[in-house]
Amino acid sequence: MASDRIDFQNSIASRQSPFSDGISLSSCLSSRSSSHDDLNQFLDTMRQADDSAASRNVLEDLSHNQWKAGLEAAPACHNPKTSTRECSANCDKGPATSVDADDKKDKAIVVPLKQWIDDEESKARHFDLNCQRNLQQASIIRKITIGFGIGKLLQQVSQQQESPISHYSWSQLQSLCSIDNFAVESVDEGFLSESGWEVRGVHMIAPFLSVQIDACSSTSCIPSRIDNNNGMTGRNLVATIVSTSPPVCANTARPDTSECDFMICHLLGVLLHFLFAGRRSEHITGRGAPKDDRDNDPSRVDIIKVNEPSMKKKSADFFRLDERSGFCNEPIYARGNPYPTVRSVDFSHAISIGGHDNDPDHSSHTRGPQDNSRLSPLKDLGYPTSLSQLITNLVNCSLGLFRPDDSYPSLDVAINDMQIMLQKPQLFLSLDPPSTVNAFMGSGKLYGRSNEIAALTNAYCRIATSGITEAIFVSGFSGCGKTRLVHSIFESVNVAGGYTVTQKFDEMQSSSPLTVVLSAFNELCNLVAQSSSETCLMEIYEKLASAIGAPNLAFLTRILPNARRLLPSHITLPQMNSQAGINFNSLCFTIQHLMRAISSSSKVALLFLDDLQWADAMSLKLVQGVLSDVRGLNCLLFVGGFRENEVEQGHVLLEFFHALSASEVSSSVIRLNGISANDVNSMISDTLGVFPRLCKDLSDVVFRKTNGNPFFTLEFLRSLITQNLVQYSLRDKCWKWNLNEINAENITDNVLHLLTRKMNVLSESNQTALKVASCFGSIISIDVVRKLSSTSKYSSLQTTLDETAVKEGFMDRDDASYRFVHDKVREAAYRLIADKEQYHFDLGVALQSVGGAIFAAANQINRGPLSLLHDDSRRISFVHLNYEASTKPMACSDFTAAYSYLNSAVSLLPDDSWTTDYDLTLKCHFQLAKAAYGCGQAKRAQQICEEIIESGKCLEDTLETYSLLVSMICLARKDLPLAFKTCVKVLSLLGEHIPDDVVDVNPTVNEVKTLFYNISNEDILAMVDETSSRNISVMEFFSQLVTVAILVKPRRICHYCVARWALFCLTHKVACTYTPGAFVSFASMLSRDLGEDARLACRISKAGMMMLSRNDTAMIQQLPIVYTVHYMWVGSLTEPIQSAAAMSQHAYEIGMQTGNLSHAAFSLSIMMARLLYAGTNLLKLKNDLEVHLKSAKQHSQFILLANLVMIHEVVSSLIGDEEAKSFLYPEKVRPTDEDFQFTLEMFSSFYLGHAERVHYKSKLWEKLEDSEKRKVPLHFIHTAFFSGIASFRLYSYGRKDSQTHIKILAKSLSILEKASQFSEWNYKNKYLLLNATYLSITDKKFNAENEFRAAILASRASKFVHEEGLACEIAAMHHVKRDNNAVALSLFRQAKACYKTWGSRVKAVHISSLIDSIQE
Repeated sequence: MASDRIDFQNSIASRQSPFSDGISLSSCLSSRSSSHDDLNQFLDTMRQADDSAASRNVLEDLSHNQWKAGLEAAPACHNPKTSTRECSANCDKGPATSVDADDKKDKAIVVPLKQWIDDEESKARHFDLNCQRNLQQASIIRKITIGFGIGKLLQQVSQQQESPISHYSWSQLQSLCSIDNFAVESVDEGFLSESGWEVRGVHMIAPFLSVQIDACSSTSCIPSRIDNNNGMTGRNLVATIVSTSPPVCANTARPDTSECDFMICHLLGVLLHFLFAGRRSEHITGRGAPKDDRDNDPSRVDIIKVNEPSMKKKSADFFRLDERSGFCNEPIYARGNPYPTVRSVDFSHAISIGGHDNDPDHSSHTRGPQDNSRLSPLKDLGYPTSLSQLITNLVNCSLGLFRPDDSYPSLDVAINDMQIMLQKPQLFLSLDPPSTVNAFMGSGKLYGRSNEIAALTNAYCRIATSGITEAIFVSGFSGCGKTRLVHSIFESVNVAGGYTVTQKFDEMQSSSPLTVVLSAFNELCNLVAQSSSETCLMEIYEKLASAIGAPNLAFLTRILPNARRLLPSHITLPQMNSQAGINFNSLCFTIQHLMRAISSSSKVALLFLDDLQWADAMSLKLVQGVLSDVRGLNCLLFVGGFRENEVEQGHVLLEFFHALSASEVSSSVIRLNGISANDVNSMISDTLGVFPRLCKDLSDVVFRKTNGNPFFTLEFLRSLITQNLVQYSLRDKCWKWNLNEINAENITDNVLHLLTRKMNVLSESNQTALKVASCFGSIISIDVVRKLSSTSKYSSLQTTLDETAVKEGFMDRDDASYRFVHDKVREAAYRLIADKEQYHFDLGVALQSVGGAIFAAANQINRGPLSLLHDDSRRISFVHLNYEASTKPMACSDFTAAYSYLNSAVSLLPDDSWTTDYDLTLKCHFQLAKAAYGCGQAKRAQQICEEIIESGKCLEDTLETYSLLVSMICLARKDLPLAFKTCVKVLSLLGEHIPDDVVDVNPTVNEVKTLFYNISNEDILAMVDETSSRNISVMEFFSQLVTVAILVKPRRICHYCVARWALFCLTHKVACTYTPGAFVSFASMLSRDLGEDARLACRISKAGMMMLSRNDTAMIQQLPIVYTVHYMWVGSLTEPIQSAAAMSQHAYEIGMQTGNLSHAAFSLSIMMARLLYAGTNLLKLKNDLEVHLKSAKQHSQFILLANLVMIHEVVSSLIGDEEAKSFLYPEKVRPTDEDFQFTLEMFSSFYLGHAERVHYKSKLWEKLEDSEKRKVPLHFIHTAFFSGIASFRLYSYGRKDSQTHIKILAKSLSILEKASQFSEWNYKNKYLLLNATYLSITDKKFNAENEFRAAILASRASKFVHEEGLACEIAAMHHVKRDNNAVALSLFRQAKACYKTWGSRVKAVHISSLIDSIQE
């Protein structure tokens, strides 16, 4: 074996360096003039060396002093930047992944570890006192990084299978762990953005190994808010081993190396102690060991013998640290074994740090410093306690049977602790004593929630990709970390360009729940305005203006004030009536359009509403309306948090879940339970700054008591600290606890008990401050605190909140409010109040006395014992307070909040208030009726209306109530005859008598016609706005009367009511909100015939439409009604059908915005039918229909649903979609408009080629009495067109009754000729086609072909692609009949192209079959 070692030594000594000719290892070691370049050359040489046993043994025989002399040849104040060779770019290293120096790895330098320590100490002597702390912390990080690298290298050596480390001799282990066996690779500080992370690798000389260290951003970092200004940011270290030896096989069993592992840990600890302590490291001999002169020579490594000890004594000799070499001396072993294995050594009484001298009474459960130090603990030298603990636990691994419990069981655990220190330096490497744990407890760090965080992040990414809204609900018990979980992804969302908004419902603010949701969207508008450029804001404005109209933006800015910031500064919005447009449906529709305008896949909004268990039905309905937007363009991630143990059967939240499911909104639930025992251990470790392995016993107790509830865990720990069961020792600089006392402590498992007990020890003034704050919910505004502090009773409130509530960790404060850190803290404070009702009442009275805080005062007073209040004067003052508080939520459509305030106001009115306080009672009751109806309590609203009508003193006082009552009945479609009678009664009281029955309406109609003939449109537009409230009321009730009559009365009664409405308007020259409705309604009566009356109707309807634009704000409620009537009747006669469809869509959107769902539904039906008749692409139309069908189902609009289903069936049949999606609804409801249904059936039969069916339906139409036909212009004109073309086809097929078909064709031609005089765009092509078919039948070939060409061109000009295809198809049939097949083929191909453009596969296939038949 010796010869092998000598041969290997010679081979290594003679090996040439690849960097310099003639330089060998021997010369490198022997020449004191050798430079550090030679060292680096040697490192490169060793990379090529075999990792054999001889390579480990050779280092033993090399002179240690000679090796040191080679390394110490450079001056003591050596500057590594100038004298140390830069690493070659060709070095065999792994890929660099460092976040700081990827592009600077060629700047790395290699320095012997001993030299690096000297350089580091040299830097420390020049520290500027102003920056000494930061420089010291950076130095500590560098040294731990080196220790981490050395540990990784030793770990790699210990895992080798060839020549395992368990066979090393003691001297080999010393050499292996010698400071001189390592070199450090680092970059210059100037290359990094943050000092402390310069170390890039550590090299072991023999056996040669290198570890590359990359410092990456740590995901385990604690937020910077608890940094205590130490400037440290944690990082993860990624170690890459570089070795020429074969890789270690992880699956191969290692030999038993337990004792060897302990000794390696011990030697590593000694080495690290020297690394940190340097020249200050103390060396202490064993007790009773005599010193000789050699102790004064630090370069010598001696073996100390104690008076020729016995064999047992020899095994107990002490180790001694060599100050310059950095390792311990070798004990005396049994004779005859010059190289015993480490496993034969008894490590008892070896060198230790803080070890106990066999104290049998010492409890291993008490953590703290040990007493009898062999080496000075680093904490005595000013180093962090955790670092000192780590090295102590490493060094004490050599104590054998007396090894403390906290000693390291393996090198792996020590490396992990070093990694923890580098990940969280602000917790484990802080130089300040942690006198409190409150900073960490508010840090927001999550434990054990990685899967849940991933679920939220993935949902956000899905929305950013698909643009489809999702909802995620986070459930769990109070304190499980729901809020922190959601907030944990906020930073990522903001970095991605999204928006994050959070609001929470409050148990103490249930009187104004809708405010929470509106505040969230209002804050979203603010975020969008802050982050958007002028160009983006202009795009948002254009989207909103095109969707809801620029004038209607005033409604949006009224409910969301910050929405004004989204609009360009030069845009002026009209002033809105405070009561205009108040409707929940309008609110929902407006916010839907807002979300479409401001969100996109690149700007996904995350809306987090917490504590949904306290939400009301209306708030959830608004959220559901936004999430289920049928357009699916909101790009919104909704996250809702709730306590599942407080949601019982029948809770509104369960209905909300069902509504989302019915609306096909993608939703999921994340259920949070307690975190695991390991996570609790990590939490306590971070809180106390103690390694997880050292606080495992404490965390196990805490876990058992708290079941892993995070908030309870922290409060429990606070409680233990308060009771000094866990305490920080300033003398020993560490946390201490006694498990026996903690286990003996009878602590409840209810966190409220802990918090209440903590609050009970506070002074009375401190408790009062917390009780006052708890009465206002989780948040109390600064304004309210200041107003209360201005009273004598609560004068010290603000001071106490600042000095106690905030400092003790009960509350947080920002610029606007104080906030309880958790709901459970508020609940504990609220528990301190004995008589809660009286306490609320006193607070409200105090606030009312100083004025200003109206809502807060009303909320507190309303929670008081009002039933015991008998002072009428005080009750009236509270009525005024509540009425004033209701005005703002009423203006913002928050009907639930308004109802709460108004209901309290009415309940406080004296029994004789209709006599003593009539005006106050009247307005409170009327506003209460409106609020009740607005939040869905129609029955309650009707009862209040009846009470007002019964108690009102005069008609003028009850007119608004009558109008509200009729509106409720009409919209509910219940007891419509009663609504008609009510309108007749009111009109009679106003002087307008309506007979029960009307035999002849013509006299009244003719009178109105005469008036219109005698007044021009200019005179109509010049009419002055009406100021008489009586006349306006008459117009309003006529409008309601006509609406109800259409639904329940015969057509003649409807016509009479319309004529009386227009007559009153013209005779009294009333120009008001209801005037356009009167004009277009009367025009619809006259447009039934295509004669002079129709021409007058066009003028009248035009005048009404022009008046509608006089005052956009006042007319916004009437716009859907006027548009519906105009474009259903006169508009379809005079304006392009595509324009009529667009304006009907506008009417639909305005109706939805203003909450007028019934007229919005009519407008939508008209719009979709007009789009079908206009030749819109069928596939696009089908998609739009399916969107609106979903919306109709959501709003339970069954009549609209029936109409849309019919259109959908027609479109699907024309497309040829046999698997068309079926839209089911609760009950079979057919369209109420028979004309609408009849025309659709004719259209479908006609284009599907069922000529006989069309002919049959047309005969049914002719048999109807004229009084039974509504004769909507568009409908009867299309019916005539379809009937004429069908007759032509039947005549061409040679069917019977040919003369009848010719007569029908001629009649249809006459109708279309008249229609084309009103609108060539809509009807000229149809007239030309009918005329061409008539000429074809009468054998006027030349004229027919010219007319066919004209019909094709006219259809193309009007963009009726389906009718262009129809004209080509019929023209081709004409040429086929005359054997002109070439022209016929060309026309058939044109027809096929048109039908394909239209989207009708059925028609395209049919034409293809005709082409094939001709070609055959």
